[in-house]
Amino acid sequence: MGRIVHSFSSKECPSLPAGGRTSVGYSSKPFQNSESYQNHLQPLNELRNQYFALRHGQSLANVAGIIASNPEIALQQYGLSETGREQAQAAGTALVTRFQLQQTAAGIAIVTSDLLRAKETAQLVANAVLEAGIPLYHDDLVMDTRLRERYFGEWDLHSDQHYHDVWKDDATDPSHTVKNVESVWSVTDRATRCVLSWDATLHNHWIVCVAHGDVLQILQTAFSKMVPSQHRSLEHLETATLRPLKLAK
Repeated sequence: MGRIVHSFSSKECPSLPAGGRTSVGYSSKPFQNSESYQNHLQPLNELRNQYFALRHGQSLANVAGIIASNPEIALQQYGLSETGREQAQAAGTALVTRFQLQQTAAGIAIVTSDLLRAKETAQLVANAVLEAGIPLYHDDLVMDTRLRERYFGEWDLHSDQHYHDVWKDDATDPSHTVKNVESVWSVTDRATRCVLSWDATLHNHWIVCVAHGDVLQILQTAFSKMVPSQHRSLEHLETATLRPLKLAK
């Protein structure tokens, strides 16, 4: 199911606790200096494709009220709940309906985080696209590790109420790595690199980025050319919500 087209290099990703695998693209090296990160969409006035953010459906981690960002765990665990599967199917139907109302795009590409909950969401959406007879890039979803969940460091597998602790620090310092959390700037850098890569690959497609709450909130600030520390000032992206991403001039 699907194929991986990108894995983090050691300079693009956060560190993991001792013993973290490097084969999935994570490194034991410390975070880069934030000055090396940037919004790669900032100098652009237009893109060759239409982009959409799609957050995964309700996951078992959402149900349990915990944070699950470590790929050592989340690649294999915390997939969709039954409600999440229904949400993802509905998102697929909504995408198909929306696409059929326009007459210009050549097809759809579904680019997803490889974490289980996102991958399961993307597969259900891809099924809907194929069943509708809409051209789908590679006739399948494509996994891109640059869309993985933000790494939440020492908060991983703890209560999701700790998101608010992280977001409070984000608002004052988008380069912070308190509790070994991946910085906002790091997420901005990798997510916008992902968009640039796909914009160089395809033309006149709808590219659906299936990912996670923080990654997509931060990516929205990049499209809007906002300071990334303001990502929580944007409307919260609920599970299985499809949202167009418009590049600011």
